[in-house]
Parts: sequence; C-alpha cells; structure tokens
Amino acid sequence: MVKAVYQVSCPTGLALVLAMCLVNAGLFATPPESVAEISQDSAGEAAGHATARVSGRVELVSEDGETVRDRSEFANAVVYFEPDEQSYAGKGGETVEMTTRRREFLPRVLVIPAGTEVRFPNEDPILHNVFSTSGENRFDLGVYGESPGKTHRFDHPGLVRVFCNVHSRMSAHIMVVDGPHFTKPDRDGRFVLEGLPAGAGRLIVWHERASAERKHIELEGGKEYFHDARLELTVREAESPPRRMRRRGRY
Repeated sequence: MVKAVYQVSCPTGLALVLAMCLVNAGLFATPPESVAEISQDSAGEAAGHATARVSGRVELVSEDGETVRDRSEFANAVVYFEPDEQSYAGKGGETVEMTTRRREFLPRVLVIPAGTEVRFPNEDPILHNVFSTSGENRFDLGVYGESPGKTHRFDHPGLVRVFCNVHSRMSAHIMVVDGPHFTKPDRDGRFVLEGLPAGAGRLIVWHERASAERKHIELEGGKEYFHDARLELTVREAESPPRRMRRRGRY
C-alpha cells in the first residue's frame, strides 16, 4: 500500500531514487524502470483529469445603453456552463428554499441542478399559492397559510417561472441546469466557475430581464479563461397568467 502511494504521488525522479533505496533495503524487488513507467502513466492520467476555470464580469445596461446602477440586479443573473458531452446524472443536491415573505418570493432568482427538491415556506400571516406552467416542470402546491411550506422536485433542465395565483404581481424564476457548473455574479458583476471539465461546451449568461448570451468555448484542463458579458435589460417583470378563482379566506 505504501508502494502505491509513493508511485502515484512522487515525481518521476524522486520515485526512482526512492525505489532504489527500497530495493537496496530489500523492502521490495520491483525494478526502478517499472516504477518510472508507473509514475509517468500516473502523471499523464492526472493531466487528463485536470479541470479548467472561467472568470469574468457581467455588465448590465438599460435599453438606452446606460449602465444599470442598481447592484441588486446582479442577484437576478445566472452564469453556467454546459459541456457538449453531458455526464451529469441529475442527482440534485440538498433541499433548497424559495421563501414567501411580504408578498414576494425570496430569492427572486434561484439556480439549481436537475433533480433538486425545493421547499416553499410561507412566512406571511396570509394565504399564498405556488405554481408554474413551465413545460415538464409544471406544478401547483395549492393554497396554504403560514407554515414550513411544501416541496417540489425539479427533474428537467430549463427555466421555471413561478407565480402565486392569489397575488398576480408575485413572480420568481428557477433556473434548472443540467450539471453542477453554475454560479451567480457578486454585487460587482464578477463571477468565477471552477472545476469545469475539459472539452467543448456552452457558457451561458442569463438575467431574468434580458436575452441570454451563449458562447461556445473549448476548454483545456489546467487553464483559466476570461469572459465578459453585456446584457441589455429590456424585458418587463413577469406577471401571473390567469388561473382559477380565488378561494375564500384571508389574502
């Protein structure tokens, strides 16, 4: 077991010296040449599994081209990478929350890997509803009062628009991505994606009020890439589509 650890972790030159010492001490009889070959193979495998890093800055501008000064808008943006060769099994992660508070969904934009379960607590002393009509991720949790809320599992990648059929101005977005390679910009618009697999894929920058920017890139393991994006905020906030009549109760 000690032999395997040294062969994999030591540089080739050091492995040869160590092997000679161990052979001379009679601890094992593997020829130094074999140790060198194993060390070189291990180094090649490590290089093949090296990951890439992408960093940059998102700039948000208004319809007239002026920089958006409201730094809180960056919380409504998402940056993610989709490899051309997908290997993600959609296992999701820990349960996350989108809370109803003061007649708002918080956070307003949530990004999760496919297969994640989301809980929707209601912290208001009134009735709320949570629903979506977004394709395969459609759901309706019904009307419920102040409570830890109900959950729904999102298995299909794509954008999910979330509404409350009690309060039509309440809306939010859940971006379900096919993999673990995602982040949100900080308050200065800067972002970093680490541990990206080598190979071709798409870097996508999205904001709830803008058209997404998609850039095809080829990543090499062990390298860092830089990309700045400029999104024009032209889309108005979404409002709830017509739904069933309100039920009796306090709203």
